[in-house]
Amino acid sequence: MQADILIGNSEFFKEGAIFLSNQDKDWKKLVSKVGPCVIPINQSILPFQALIKSVIYQQLHPKAASSILKKFIVFFDGRYPSPTELIAKKQGLKECGLSKNKCVSIVDIALHQKYILPNYTDVKNIKNEDIIAKLITLKGVGRWTAEMFLIFHLGRLDIMPSTDLAIRNQYKKLKSLKEDISPQQLTLATKPLSPFRSIAAWYLWQSTSNAS
Repeated sequence: MQADILIGNSEFFKEGAIFLSNQDKDWKKLVSKVGPCVIPINQSILPFQALIKSVIYQQLHPKAASSILKKFIVFFDGRYPSPTELIAKKQGLKECGLSKNKCVSIVDIALHQKYILPNYTDVKNIKNEDIIAKLITLKGVGRWTAEMFLIFHLGRLDIMPSTDLAIRNQYKKLKSLKEDISPQQLTLATKPLSPFRSIAAWYLWQSTSNAS
């Protein structure tokens, strides 16, 4: 399995971190605590394979998802499968620890990848919302999964995955909110962080592991 490669411009990450630090004392403290932003943008795998990876990570702790992904790769002889290979061995996908729904979703991605997922070059000029609208037509692919694809495989800088519970919880902690924040409220609250909302999301994710 190939390692993640960073293709994003690190200057954008630096600019985004400075932008967030200048928002208020809360963001400044978080950026200082976490350190430089490093979002691993992985285009070493094909777009449909990247989407499958995002599906595997749905609603799971990263460690658990990583374990399942490793089993998935081993099941296909140490590499991501082609659509033909995946469909041919679809009956054995559960052996990797995948739920029935995720198996169905992964097969649907393989079946429709030619029509739904252009290559990385062709997708460059497509707007975020248009990509999301395409991806969520696939079985089991919701907005969160599409947003993970946008951030970690397309390197889009202005995505706030507001349905992500960990992000909402960390934003609540960051801003010392008394009440839980809804996805809609988080979307509205983080609009001023555009055009660096992906970087803001990354810092919120990191704050979970950096919590004292």
